[in-house]
Amino acid sequence: MQGLHLGAADTDMMAGYDGPMTDPADVVRAALDGVERDATEVLVDDWTRLVKASLAGDPVDFSAQIA
Repeated sequence: MQGLHLGAADTDMMAGYDGPMTDPADVVRAALDGVERDATEVLVDDWTRLVKASLAGDPVDFSAQIA
C-alpha cells in the first residue's frame, strides 16, 4: 500500500478539535483491509473520499459541497 488517507482520528493529537473524527480502530481495520486487497491507496473516511473525488473537478463545485 502506498497511501493511507483520513481526515481526523480520535487520538490525543486531535484533542480540542471539534469536528468529526474516525475511531482509531476503524483506521486500523481499513489499513489491514487495504493490505489484504493489495490496495495502492486506502481512503478511510467520507471526508477523504469527498476531497479525493473533488481533485479532478472545478474548485467552485467543491466549495459548494462543503458549504
